Amino acid sequence: MSGTVADMTASAPPAGTTLAAKAPGEVLIALVRREFWEHRALWLAPLIVTAALAVCVAIGRIHLQIEDSELIQSEAQRVAVFTIIQAVLAMPLYVVGMFVVSFYLLDCLYAERKDRSILFWKSLPVSDALTVGAKVVVALVAVPLGLFVLASLAHLLYAAILGARVLLGTLAPVFTWSTYEWLRTELLMLLVTALAVLWYAPIAGYLLLVSAWARRSPILLATLPVVLGPLLEWVAFGSHYLSGFINYRVNGIWWLLGVQHARIVTKHAVYSVGTALEVLNFRAALTSIDLWLGLAATAALVYAAIRIRRYRDDS
Repeated sequence: MSGTVADMTASAPPAGTTLAAKAPGEVLIALVRREFWEHRALWLAPLIVTAALAVCVAIGRIHLQIEDSELIQSEAQRVAVFTIIQAVLAMPLYVVGMFVVSFYLLDCLYAERKDRSILFWKSLPVSDALTVGAKVVVALVAVPLGLFVLASLAHLLYAAILGARVLLGTLAPVFTWSTYEWLRTELLMLLVTALAVLWYAPIAGYLLLVSAWARRSPILLATLPVVLGPLLEWVAFGSHYLSGFINYRVNGIWWLLGVQHARIVTKHAVYSVGTALEVLNFRAALTSIDLWLGLAATAALVYAAIRIRRYRDDS
């Protein structure tokens, strides 16, 4: 995924000139731009998914399994259907983004040692902390925020396509646009995205540490402890503490929010997605000690990745 040393040498400024004169914030922005240039899947994959979803919206069908079909004849129910379509179409984008970011974190520090481009980047007056920090910013800030903005703009495109299909008679008028409910759904997705980033930050730090430490096969090295650890614990002690911890770290944020209580579609009614703002327990999630301990662990993992990058020399 990284470019060659020769390519980067041709396009980058000489060491000790312009970069040395820039403020740390400007250098960080330049490094973030470099990450998106070298790892193009970070923005190409979401764009491809958005285009594929647009095609599905244009030619696909909408089906809701509700026992009383007359319910969707009311204005409120049609608005609710629209918000459900809005949320459902955003999910593939976030799922793909999650996988792309995971592979990016495993590759970003490992690849620069593999192709020896680290020798070039270390010749520049840029600290290891800024270099690794730029990768953290990309994974935990830039990509999630970009996904949210892209999903919001895509929703407008999807709404226009669906509206055109209704006007042409190829789709039943089972939904109605509501700016208020559209904004509420967007606010809900923004809050949930921010909380998910905070909760999963330790996993991002772990993947980054593996990328900095692994000499080969970072994906295998990152996966083996997660798979073999619980298995060995069960064989040796008959307990399941590790598997329980992993399960909690993956799903705990949704338990804290109380997603199981936010029922949007039932057999007899459809509710707007924005109503989950009144049901989900954001205070419990934000004040959870596990979330803040996870952020502390993230800082430690990132610091370890910085130290390893500084002193490891595979050349």
